Amino acid sequence: MRLILIIVISCLFLPQARAETSAVVWQAHCRDRHPVIYVENGECKGPGAAVINEVIARLGHKINWSNVPWARTIKVAEMGQVDLIPVHSMTPERNDFLDPMLLGYDKRYVYYFALANRQLEVKHFDELKPHIIGALRGAFYCPQFNDNQNQLKVSFVNDNGQLINMLKAERIDLAITSEQHEMQFFAKDPQLKQMAYVDISKNGRYFSIPLMSPQHQYAKQVHQIVDDMRTSGEITQLFKSYGVEPPLNLTESPLATH
Repeated sequence: MRLILIIVISCLFLPQARAETSAVVWQAHCRDRHPVIYVENGECKGPGAAVINEVIARLGHKINWSNVPWARTIKVAEMGQVDLIPVHSMTPERNDFLDPMLLGYDKRYVYYFALANRQLEVKHFDELKPHIIGALRGAFYCPQFNDNQNQLKVSFVNDNGQLINMLKAERIDLAITSEQHEMQFFAKDPQLKQMAYVDISKNGRYFSIPLMSPQHQYAKQVHQIVDDMRTSGEITQLFKSYGVEPPLNLTESPLATH
């Protein structure tokens, strides 16, 4: 009788155990865009990560976060070797291999910095053209810069520390940055000065599922959850709970192609 009871209890818990062990696990790449998203004690933190965690939890799935450089994330995303890439901008090139989930929009200010002791000043976009500009590889700054790189002399690197060192070594004339690209490191360096020219634009903020990812089969459900969270104000409230300014919740995209 005791043996029969054990078998019955085991059968009752077996479906639950199978469900727990067979939960879909998404491979996601974190990135450092403090305070919206960042790595802390080996975990992906900030409201950008919190929104994604909530969306995937509502599917009944799980996330495995990894800390991966952005340039590598974009490269492997083309081949579907990552399932989720977090808070980012969209470009026509990225649109070829990413399915973006709109979080909202921000007003982006893009700045240019030079060595303070150089007789160099930029007041208009066209004045950038004679100079070598340092930029982060794979980064989207603004339509004016990204869509007109064929008119500019751009040198790409992997991080802002390299950009600052290249400025000081006079290997580049200018470095482009924004608040989303750690502008504070340039602004607080006494050896650097900000140019008068500032590009201001509205910019969509997304997280994406690569089209080649095996988890893209759930994209329609993810779109619906994100749309519901955005229109209901849940995304706004999540950002505010972290003390971070939320993205603007607009009904139509002012930069649909970017």
